[in-house]
Amino acid sequence: MIKKLMSGGFAQRIAAVIIGIAILVYTVYHISSLFGEDIATIATGVSTEVGIIDSKGYIFRDETVLYSSNSGVAEYLKADGEKVSVSDELAVVHESGSDVAKTMLRVLDRNIALLERSVESGKTLSDLPDINDDISDAYYQLVKLLAGGDTGSISEQTDKLLLSMNCHSLLTDENSPVDDSLENMRHQRNTILKNGGESKTESAPDSGYFYSYVDGYEEYFTVDAAQGLTAERYYELVSGGVKADTNAMSNAYGKLADSFEWRFVMRVSELREGHFKVGETYNIEFVENGNTVVPMTLSSEVEDTVEGGKIFVFSANRLPDGFVFGRSQSVSIEVSSISGLYVPKSAVHRAGGTYYVFILRGSVVCYRRIDVIYEGSDYYLSATEHEDDGGAEYLGTNELLIIKGSNLFDGRILD
Repeated sequence: MIKKLMSGGFAQRIAAVIIGIAILVYTVYHISSLFGEDIATIATGVSTEVGIIDSKGYIFRDETVLYSSNSGVAEYLKADGEKVSVSDELAVVHESGSDVAKTMLRVLDRNIALLERSVESGKTLSDLPDINDDISDAYYQLVKLLAGGDTGSISEQTDKLLLSMNCHSLLTDENSPVDDSLENMRHQRNTILKNGGESKTESAPDSGYFYSYVDGYEEYFTVDAAQGLTAERYYELVSGGVKADTNAMSNAYGKLADSFEWRFVMRVSELREGHFKVGETYNIEFVENGNTVVPMTLSSEVEDTVEGGKIFVFSANRLPDGFVFGRSQSVSIEVSSISGLYVPKSAVHRAGGTYYVFILRGSVVCYRRIDVIYEGSDYYLSATEHEDDGGAEYLGTNELLIIKGSNLFDGRILD
């Protein structure tokens, strides 16, 4: 009987020991999991989300078309956009030359100018590392633009790439084709001009800003026309209701803008018109002009009684260098922006209607509220300023935000 009792008590003690070991293992496991997992953090900072409207519009400006008694190819003596005075020589216009010859001459002039810049760059072998970097940068910018369908800066980036490649060729290749290409293009240019027959030098009848291109709509798209625009007239102008001046297209060699004032007119739908206010200034990015940004003031608006929405007239009094005043322009307009602390969604927890995160201060995990003011696909923006909320602490700048971790709670100490 005694042996049986001893045997039973021993078994109970063994069982108690086993249970104790199990409890210890369980506790150690969870403690190790609590303090042993990876914690990832980022420093908090302010980010800005910009609202963009993409649209299309039309340029209105006061321009005087310049005519010549000759209607052939022209050799221009002034650059587009250059300010000229009365009697300045503007172009040598020949008596003949097809539209193909005129187009070819423009292409040759552009390429010759690029090759001349390459030859006269003054680069030496010590500049090769920088030239190689320029080639690489221009190439990857082109790839990026093509991948994104952004055609606005392709011409500019192509010129940068060609210029750098030409300089590289001149410095590293004894048989560089750059000089021969330049000579051949000059010869083609001279041949086109020689075949143009007799020529006449044309001079500026007045002062202003000279441009070599004419579209035949200069008499319709004026500043006065923009300022007195109605919806019916707008659609007449942009939908083929007026005909281009064919005489301007055949006998004109250029035009003069008498001032730097111009207008940009575009239609905006009812859903988007609320983003605009007369008197406010907006940064308008002109896509076909190498994404040039021009600050323009919304000077007036017209109710679009034809299709709904509004027709906006923007004003500018500056002429950006190299800006091409093509009649129709694609634009992107920044209409709104909101700034706040960038918070990845992986860092955010939610209880009821409260959003919160954890930060790491030294080795201590701390609770912080966030005030969501914008939601992106995988992040939030949190307000940087808050009203007194009974002592609740909100996320601030330059704090270590925990974006990866588990078993997080306020006051937890990490080893």
